[in-house]
Amino acid sequence: MYIIYGQTPVCTPNILYKDSAAGIYPRPYNDSTKLGGINKTACIDQLYEFPLTVSIPDTVTVPFGGSNLTLGLINASLDTSKAVVGLPKGIKYFCNPGNCVFEKNKIGCIVLRGTPTSENTPGNYDLLINLKLVTTLGSFDVTFPGPIFPGKYFIPVAQKNSGACVTSDLRTLNPFQGEISTFPNPVRNQLSIKVNALNPGLSELMISNVMGVLVFKKSLNLIQGQNQFSIPVEQLANGVYYYTISQRNMTATRKIIVLKN
Repeated sequence: MYIIYGQTPVCTPNILYKDSAAGIYPRPYNDSTKLGGINKTACIDQLYEFPLTVSIPDTVTVPFGGSNLTLGLINASLDTSKAVVGLPKGIKYFCNPGNCVFEKNKIGCIVLRGTPTSENTPGNYDLLINLKLVTTLGSFDVTFPGPIFPGKYFIPVAQKNSGACVTSDLRTLNPFQGEISTFPNPVRNQLSIKVNALNPGLSELMISNVMGVLVFKKSLNLIQGQNQFSIPVEQLANGVYYYTISQRNMTATRKIIVLKN
């Protein structure tokens, strides 16, 4: 539709999250891992923009009766003007697609954009994003952050011409430079990860479950070229997990399935 009418999309989804579990990315900030959240500061009277990617696969896993329940997903949607609560004055949100309805097996995006006015007081502005999930068993409302997606979203607002608005862009994550492969997948006991790295140096491997909870963390020392690591997963329950390899301001996320039976 954007192409037909000669328009530019308001934002572009981050393809790093195309195979991720249902939700909004980056996930809310996690105190234990120090990852996620909105890592860009807004300065008063300066244009601000921060994109969020919405991933809608064909299933969603939610806690139910002390265990996890997997439901078939149809779509997810946001109200086009009232879904994001707590934004600083002068900042609004826009969606791609424009109606804020995200169909299954696709990724879309939300962009927080605008110029904070002088009515704002410098500090952290806590946000809630309200999303409606339509499943094969009906629809229900979820919040980011919330019981299913814990953590915190906030926009740091600084004074006009603050240096924070110059340096914060440097923390934006870029795609990992190299190739990553995993085997076997599904995995039963030992997961092998091959990394063909373009840049040597310290890196970090983290594995999280579909709820975003960190279940494994390991420091890696990559050499330039081929690297291979074995990760024990026998302690993990059957299910879908996501591992992330981070190196400086570069990151890559992949999906794995633990299946012991």
